[in-house]
Amino acid sequence: MTSEEQMLDIWKNIFGRQVGPDTDFFDDLEGDSMAAAAIVHWVNIVFGVQLPMIEVFDRPTPSELTGAVDELRAAAR
Repeated sequence: MTSEEQMLDIWKNIFGRQVGPDTDFFDDLEGDSMAAAAIVHWVNIVFGVQLPMIEVFDRPTPSELTGAVDELRAAAR
């Protein structure tokens, strides 16, 4: 399973519906701070990173957030 597929699964489980790589946290899902906290929590567990919550707001799609995770993983090497 790719990183993006894992990210999509996290979002699907939090929002209770299918999401695509370009689904927008704000415009499509009307995400709030609780949903952002849940995303950060599960991203940190699944990917083994410490994702700052601001990233959810700065990169509001699963695809963009996967990029942030990839950058964190690369920096940790």
